[in-house]
Amino acid sequence: MNFKINYKVEDFLRDDEFICCALNTSSEAYTKWESLLKRYSGSANETEKARAILAGEDMMYTLDPEESDRLKGRIFASLAMK
Repeated sequence: MNFKINYKVEDFLRDDEFICCALNTSSEAYTKWESLLKRYSGSANETEKARAILAGEDMMYTLDPEESDRLKGRIFASLAMK
């Protein structure tokens, strides 16, 4: 995990370990990210926005269909390896 304090929403959406955490997937990544997010609470706005996007709750930010398919494929591949 290569955590940057100045992560943007897009950075969170491209980080497989964050995605596992945001989707409440039990894993080592979930535990690590929960710890990091507590320690670096300054990123709370960005993480909440990224979680809302992943949950389909944010209608202001949408992914184009190709990016959505790539993201889903990466998520499923990442989860299959665990």
